[in-house]
Amino acid sequence: MGFRKISGVVLMVALAAAAFAQQAKVVSKITVNGNKEISEVAILAAMTLKVGSTFTEEARKSDQDKILDLGYFRDVKVLQWPSNDREIELKVEVSEYPVIKEIRVTGNLTIKTADIEKVVKDVQQMGKIWSSRSAAPIKDAVKSLYEKEGIFVEFELVGPQLESPGTLTIAILEPTIEQIRFKGLVRTKAETIKRMMKSKPGGTFNRELLRSDLYGLGATYWFEKIEPDVQLGERPGAYIVNINFEEGRTAQVNAGVALDPQSRIVGTLSYGDTNFKGRGQSVGVQLSQATVGGGPSGEFGFTNRFYDAKDTVMSVRVFSKVIYNFSGNGLFGGNSDEQTDQFDERRTGFQVSFSRPVGKSYRFNFGVQGRDARTIDLQTTGTQNYIQQDGTLFSLSLGGEYDTTRGGAEPYAGDNFRVTLEPGYSNITKVGGNVASFQDLVGSNTFLRTTVEFRKYWSKEPKAKVKKAGDPNADVDIKPRPVIAFRARYGNISGTVPFFEQLFVGGSDSLRGYTNQRFWGSQSFLATLEYRYPVQKNFSLAAFGDYGGAWGGYGELNGFDQSSKPNLHLGYGVGVVFRVQGLGGIRVDLAFNQEGGSRTHFSFGQSF
Repeated sequence: MGFRKISGVVLMVALAAAAFAQQAKVVSKITVNGNKEISEVAILAAMTLKVGSTFTEEARKSDQDKILDLGYFRDVKVLQWPSNDREIELKVEVSEYPVIKEIRVTGNLTIKTADIEKVVKDVQQMGKIWSSRSAAPIKDAVKSLYEKEGIFVEFELVGPQLESPGTLTIAILEPTIEQIRFKGLVRTKAETIKRMMKSKPGGTFNRELLRSDLYGLGATYWFEKIEPDVQLGERPGAYIVNINFEEGRTAQVNAGVALDPQSRIVGTLSYGDTNFKGRGQSVGVQLSQATVGGGPSGEFGFTNRFYDAKDTVMSVRVFSKVIYNFSGNGLFGGNSDEQTDQFDERRTGFQVSFSRPVGKSYRFNFGVQGRDARTIDLQTTGTQNYIQQDGTLFSLSLGGEYDTTRGGAEPYAGDNFRVTLEPGYSNITKVGGNVASFQDLVGSNTFLRTTVEFRKYWSKEPKAKVKKAGDPNADVDIKPRPVIAFRARYGNISGTVPFFEQLFVGGSDSLRGYTNQRFWGSQSFLATLEYRYPVQKNFSLAAFGDYGGAWGGYGELNGFDQSSKPNLHLGYGVGVVFRVQGLGGIRVDLAFNQEGGSRTHFSFGQSF
């Protein structure tokens, strides 16, 4: 019985094999139709079925998909028909994508078409057949351009269309701002915030631009807290931006006594408001009176950042104040060249300036100023260590500026380049002291002061606050970040200028580690590199290096030797910045110079 069963199984397998051999067919011929740009060899190489191989339906379907996966065809069909009982012929019908002759970009508002076309051509060459495999790298390249600007885009279409087959169409869907809502504003007008922000309803939702707007609002020190909350809008790709504010104090009234740079007791009274009536205007009045000599000093300033509908900034300053020349604003100095003989001037005058944006990144500046200077309380006792040059001076200021910085008053990224021309006229009626021999100063003279300055800021992009994919609040965090700041400035004066209209270097706003106005001349250069590290929201540390000087001016005064040629000096140190509501940043720098001396400098806000 066992032998019979085994014999029966063998017989059944043999019969099945014979039946299969009769049904199986061999591919005898393969033809390709419809291809123009892609060679027949390339198409056949993608197939599993070859001439002489056994045909199966599964292999046919697989080869059809493999040819389509090459990316060059809209449609692929692998057809078969029998040539006899044992052979079968295959016919491959392909419909190629068109050859790309041009690129059309739509929907782009932020990135220039030329920039998009450039990265697209790196993937898809003109005059070559389109491949569907190119769509993904093209999307990635275009997204990379937008992500550098803080924008995350989608695409409606990437590829040629039937109605224009030779045109590669890239239809971009930029995210938009459906609405901006402000919450918590009591004193500040909503219109003021709207005019300060570059992010606008109906515009592109740019996370980096929104972050810059929020930084700028924070740098006004009008608010204790600013908290953004971004929500998805009703339309696809649209967002609603909610900004929650907690207002702080912006007006300050101060009265007290202080020591002036000559160690005299001075009574002071001041009023200031950086957000006057909630309209973003700045108003300041300062009065002071020393116990001996000089008389009262007074100054009034007003700035309207929304002077007209074109966002022109207007500033006005009127003053009559005692100037303590060569006094400096540093304490605990270790220099051997400290000034001992000092003298005062009363300067009375005005300044008016206008600054208007032109386009996205440019700004034009215009200003005029005039002042009258008179030496006061001059007690020479035979010494000549003073400078007297009484008279009047008027000057214009014409400037152009290219600005891509972000962060408002405390930039964290971008570049700034500005050129300023200041033609001036002076009429000096009396000279004395160290400049008594410069009789060419007396009378009318003209001059031109030129300043060129470049600033650059670097910072690392913060990590996404929320890493959940698609969360609209990701990357809108406005916490302070470490910043590297660089500044280079060159100045030149041609013509005859009074002594105190020269270019001065030294002190808290230029070359730290040296006394105020330490170097002077008709030319100057200053370079500064700073690293700023935020410890807390209202407290930062800084490390800095200053390198510069001035040359080609008046001669020595009170041991302050000067140079007729470039002679640059090094200052370096560390600083701290405290941010006080209503006052802004108060900065203290401990600086060292290359002679081994040191000074502590006090100033308001960042150095630049």
